[in-house]
Amino acid sequence: MKKTTTTAALLAACGALAASAPKTDPLAARVAADFTNAPAPKVAWYAVPAMSEMQRLPDVYPEDGVPGGKVRIVAAKDEFEPGSFDVYAFENLGKVAFSLTPFKTDDGKTFPAENLDLKLVKVWFQNKNGWFSYFGDTGFKLCPDLLLNDEDLIRVDVAKQANYARLVEKDGTTSEWWINPPHRLDVRFWEHYHNPCSFLPMKENFRDAKTLQPVLLPKGEFRQFFLTAHVTKDVPAGLYKGAVEMADAKGAKLGAVPVALRVLDFVLPQPKDYSGKKDYLTASYSYISFDLIMQENGGDAALARKQLKAVLKDQVDHNQLMHMVRGSVDSEGYFTAKTMLEVGMRKDVQIGGASPGGAGEEGIAAARRQADYWDRAIGHHNIYIAYGDEPGSWWLKQTRPVYEAAQKAGFKFFIAGGDSVFNKAGYIYDWHNVAKDPVNDSSTRLWNQLDRAHVAWYANHHVGPENPAFNRRQYGLGPYLAGYSANCNYAHHFGPYNDDRLTYKPMVFAYGIYDGVIDTLPWEGFREGMDDIRYATLMTSLARKAAKSEDVDVRYLGLKALQMLASQDRAECDLAACRHEMINYILRLKQTLGE
Repeated sequence: MKKTTTTAALLAACGALAASAPKTDPLAARVAADFTNAPAPKVAWYAVPAMSEMQRLPDVYPEDGVPGGKVRIVAAKDEFEPGSFDVYAFENLGKVAFSLTPFKTDDGKTFPAENLDLKLVKVWFQNKNGWFSYFGDTGFKLCPDLLLNDEDLIRVDVAKQANYARLVEKDGTTSEWWINPPHRLDVRFWEHYHNPCSFLPMKENFRDAKTLQPVLLPKGEFRQFFLTAHVTKDVPAGLYKGAVEMADAKGAKLGAVPVALRVLDFVLPQPKDYSGKKDYLTASYSYISFDLIMQENGGDAALARKQLKAVLKDQVDHNQLMHMVRGSVDSEGYFTAKTMLEVGMRKDVQIGGASPGGAGEEGIAAARRQADYWDRAIGHHNIYIAYGDEPGSWWLKQTRPVYEAAQKAGFKFFIAGGDSVFNKAGYIYDWHNVAKDPVNDSSTRLWNQLDRAHVAWYANHHVGPENPAFNRRQYGLGPYLAGYSANCNYAHHFGPYNDDRLTYKPMVFAYGIYDGVIDTLPWEGFREGMDDIRYATLMTSLARKAAKSEDVDVRYLGLKALQMLASQDRAECDLAACRHEMINYILRLKQTLGE
């Protein structure tokens, strides 16, 4: 009798065969296929865009990467510019040391080593909507975010979906603090409007290393690194070549990631708006104050002064040249304003630090007393008073006399809201933050007709998404091409470190720490966006000059540059390609104009 094989028996046999076959890791196989011509490496690397939509997680293949590629950084003078790369380990390598070789040109010039900053991109647990939104969701997901020198500063427990901060006391003893427990269990002061979390990150026991420490490279996982070059005005132009060398715990070399840093022979100017008429002002809503820092460092006033200075310097380094003063005509306002001047913020304008004194002659007198105070303190009272928030039409009408009194004393006004602000009081305001998408020009077309007020956007999105490419567009060519003349989104917080939220996830650009701040990918995106505006500012200035030339070839070159920028889709254009096009036109225009 013929034996019949049942479907169930056949499936069982196939399953047994599959179980006995050698297992192949698809990720490892894919990486190995990229390096078939290399001699059995222990590590592989991919040059990847620093500003990318891709979440670079340990198990995600870098689709946009170049296997074994060179990290290329192109920067003007007075610019911070990043490059990035992913490293993959074919075996468990333990802690691997990363170090920079000297960066030199072919004719012997050396790039300052202290102006090169190599950091690990730390993946940790963030809100389930992390990377994509500022709205909160239940649960956590792994998300690339922090730029760290010591990866062990924060330990991530994947099984528990938990982040732990390492605390080191003066006597060397260490402990951990769970920094993302359920939010309802993690509030320090229920009655405080900001509901601070229990973790105090700015105490002396929580600090990052000064330079990149050895990084754990487990088998079959990717690690992303961020290399930022600070090109100061005195660095000679040229192509600087160097490498990031990798060595195991015994000092054996594992490989070297090549880096090419081209320094352009021009200085980036401070940004102007698209018309070239107004300074493009850079600020943000912020609760960062002397008082808040003391809450985060355990009440140490002397330490808070140093930390505020470090925080504001970090803002300057990221192209934010104005800080919203939360104090008024008091010691905190004075100290904050003085610190802003010390770190290189704008010396000719300020947001906050004054308040309206009422209407009529009494209001004018009160405002003039504040003006006298700030004239003595900082040399001017070119101050935008933040008064009111998202007001209705009735409120705008009722407060017109208050605005008039303060403006007669020389102050300016700043407010957030919708188009009702323009319709009821557009002639009054000097700075309006409109709750619209940064690529939406419906409000700027109204305000720019008055040719007076600075216009910024907010709330769409609020600060929150970790995606650096998204942030670059939000704070860069998106609003610039839409006619905005300022950045002032909500909000530049320093935490909390706990991302457990439902309505809005914490709106964090940089996290407070003993040394000042821990920078993040979205904060780097902000800086890149502002640099795009600075490049556009220089290119349009040169192009408009060339466009007036009687020489047809010169005129054509200037108009082609302006046409290129005008044709960019503010919501979807390739920002990296646009940057390189602007650099190309700047170099050609400077040569043609003899500048």
